[in-house]
Amino acid sequence: MSKLEGEQQRALQDIEYIKGLLARNERKLGEASPFMYVWGAYLTVGFIGMHFDQKEWPIWYWGIAAVICGAISGIIGSRMMKTQRGGEGGFSTWMYVLPFAAMFAAGSFMLLTNMINTDYTALFWTILIALSYIAMGSMAGKGPVYLGLWFIVLAIVTRLILLDYQYIVLGVFGGGSIIVFGYLLQQRRKRNG
Repeated sequence: MSKLEGEQQRALQDIEYIKGLLARNERKLGEASPFMYVWGAYLTVGFIGMHFDQKEWPIWYWGIAAVICGAISGIIGSRMMKTQRGGEGGFSTWMYVLPFAAMFAAGSFMLLTNMINTDYTALFWTILIALSYIAMGSMAGKGPVYLGLWFIVLAIVTRLILLDYQYIVLGVFGGGSIIVFGYLLQQRRKRNG
């Protein structure tokens, strides 16, 4: 076997490995449905609450609910790790959490330094969430990318024509779409075993 043939064979093996890794990650994404329910409900309740009270609601709801949802996610994650099969490869929990942790850190910094007009905070967070889902696409397939693109479209449409109802729209169609995505992941997982 010549050196060129060896390199071609190695390249084909690498491509097959990457394809297999992506397929495993996409299968593992189905396990994320409980997290989608928790965080979808968090956004739905949070945004709809903002429509009715923009003074007291954001001060106590977002922080307290984030801690509660984080604790629930931690419990779900630890239970999943106990029942998860080892040695399958694919993405780890930190790879799923990393885009959202980076989004939270960057977004909080921008808000605390007044880089963002408070009238557009909800749209700003929606776009950051969208970018986090799109970033996960390289690890978990096209499903999160579609959800991220939907969030960008939702933010644009809300800003252009539905700004007076932004919290209701983002709560129902933003947080609600995460819940629906979780349901679809769960159904796909049931179908595929």
